[in-house]
Order: sequence, then C-alpha cells, then structure tokens
Amino acid sequence: MWNLYRLRKGWGFSKVLNQGKKTVNSEFVIFYLPNQLNNCRFGISIPRKIVKKATQRNYYKRQIKNILTCFLKEQKDDCQVYRSNHYDLVIIIRSGLSEKFTARQKSLVELLASISQKESNSVNLTKNKINTYA
Repeated sequence: MWNLYRLRKGWGFSKVLNQGKKTVNSEFVIFYLPNQLNNCRFGISIPRKIVKKATQRNYYKRQIKNILTCFLKEQKDDCQVYRSNHYDLVIIIRSGLSEKFTARQKSLVELLASISQKESNSVNLTKNKINTYA
C-alpha cells in the first residue's frame, strides 16, 4: 500500500521543494504541491546534519511512514486531505524532534490539518473574489 503513496524520484522531490508551498512547526517542515493523480504522494527526508546514523534515520522514516499509513486509513485511503485536490508532499525533519512517538504523531497530524485548513481558506478566498467582481 505504501508504494502507491510514495514520491520516488529525485526530480519529484526537487519539483515539490522548488515550486511548492511550505508549512513549518518545531519538528517538521512540509512542502506541498498539487498533482494530477488520484492520490497524494509522500516523500520523507531526514538530513544527515540532524540525525547522524543511518539506522536512526531509517527508524524515523519507519515511524513517519507508520503515522502516514494511519492517517491514510483515517482518510479512507483516498487522502483527500484538501477536499478538492491531491498533493505531493515532502516531509523534512527538523532538529527539534521530540523523543516520544505520540508527540511526533500529534505534531505531524496537526501540521497536515493546518495545510488542509490553509488550502480550504485560499479556495474560499478566491471564490469570494470571483463573486465580488461578478
């Protein structure tokens, strides 16, 4: 199941990082960009400066994948977080990463929810602008 939702290629990461929007909290940075697919795709990046050992980086990646799969199941496997579009997301860990899994999970889900809220507000604003000029 996870392979369907993976952002695989380096150029996909680059495109999202260069052209996408960004949202930040103390533990994660998420870049997101609309895609034309029927699902969201996720990429995870953990800098070597922050987590030195590869085993620890893989451990954090597994934890984030677990959080995302639970999130996808809550969204009924269609990942329409944004109610209208599907997105490519790149999740980057920051240095303020908490020790507990539940804290990381809460932080990431809140950040995904804030993206959803931002996007729904921007859609509403554009609709209001269109209606005022009509």
